[in-house]
Amino acid sequence: MLEFKKIHFIGIGGISMSALAMLASQSGAWVSGSDRNDSPILRNLAKNGLKVYVGADNSAVAKSDLVVYSSAVGDNDTELKFARTNRIRCMERKAFLALMSKECKDCIAIAGSHGKSTATAMLCYAFKNLNIRFKGHVGGIMMSEKSNYIDTGNDYFVTEACEYKRSFLALDPTVGVILNCDYDHPDTYPSKEDMYEAFRQFANQSGTVLVEENAAQTLGLLSQENVGRLYTFGMGEKADFRAVNITQNGGRFSFGVVFRGQKIAHISLKVYGKHNVMNALATVAVCRLLWRNAAEAARYIEEFEGVERRFCYMGRCLGGARIIADYAHHPSEISASVDTLRLMTKGRIVAIFEPHTYSRTKALLDEFAHCFFWTDELIILPAYSARENKEEGLDGIDLACYINQGGECALYMDSYEKAYDYIVKHTSYDDVVLVLGAGSVYSLAEKLTEKKE
Repeated sequence: MLEFKKIHFIGIGGISMSALAMLASQSGAWVSGSDRNDSPILRNLAKNGLKVYVGADNSAVAKSDLVVYSSAVGDNDTELKFARTNRIRCMERKAFLALMSKECKDCIAIAGSHGKSTATAMLCYAFKNLNIRFKGHVGGIMMSEKSNYIDTGNDYFVTEACEYKRSFLALDPTVGVILNCDYDHPDTYPSKEDMYEAFRQFANQSGTVLVEENAAQTLGLLSQENVGRLYTFGMGEKADFRAVNITQNGGRFSFGVVFRGQKIAHISLKVYGKHNVMNALATVAVCRLLWRNAAEAARYIEEFEGVERRFCYMGRCLGGARIIADYAHHPSEISASVDTLRLMTKGRIVAIFEPHTYSRTKALLDEFAHCFFWTDELIILPAYSARENKEEGLDGIDLACYINQGGECALYMDSYEKAYDYIVKHTSYDDVVLVLGAGSVYSLAEKLTEKKE
């Protein structure tokens, strides 16, 4: 049971914060929260009995014995300043996540530059159906639950562990998973080595660590001192957990799972994409390391339907083209989405990309210029600024110009409205439109597929 009885969340509409708020409420705390904007997440929290509102209300803060705030909240925030002035305990999101994890006997934390939400949700789905008592904290809405949290008991705390601002280093996992370690978050890590060192520290803080084979090599974790606590997964012959005999049908993959030479399961995925082979392999590996029946876990992994905004079919637009929305905002993620779509269709692929943060666009400019190889047409939108100013990097128009200088063709459009009009007028029934980005561009995918009277 949490020691705090009344908790106020500043930035409660965030995907991680809202899950933590619900888990705190389920643990018996009285929970309130504020956010800058109204949202479906805020309205859902209200339906579940939490006192939530848009804006600031110091009277709600005054009733609390703990204030939790997200990293997006600045020191000048009205409610945060009030709490500090009145000596109300304040705690950043990552510290509260670590506190919540200690409500359970063991913590399973899933880290990586990509795939965290899907792999965490996949593990939660398997755990629930295996009747394991756990709390699940996911950075996305699970299709099966229509929620970003699950609470069935206190044996395990299952969470994604984000490397942004080194948040994952607040955790001390019983089992730590590293899915990959592609360079990202240049606003946190000035160099690849800075990021690698954070991942190494995460691995060192984990009791047992499960690492994708290439990431283990890159991070230098394959040392004698890690024998007995480190397991690798991948497709190579030296991986402890291997995906073998991989086949695909229309973008959905099937494969066998081998653990140190012994076949322990077979998985035919419902979700699309070869990248999900690694997510599923990591999931079944965690189950096996916890002495669960791998074949039984595999059956539930096969049923997993995914996470909202992760390669999600939205419907057809007025021109007839199919619309797929995907959260991908890193070049590796975009390549995986585009490659998957090319396996699924022989028609034209039209990509709409909203770059996420100016610093990432600048730091990964060359990678962004080459990750749209299989698209037939590319539209670049203005960058979603998130927490940044333009002076911190490059905007969407800079990316479009860079791509065009290399001999490719990218269309720059400065608004969702222009992109919407273009798609409706210039696509047909056999085309697929892939809407990419982690910002508000999802609203464009929704608008494109709105039912017209």
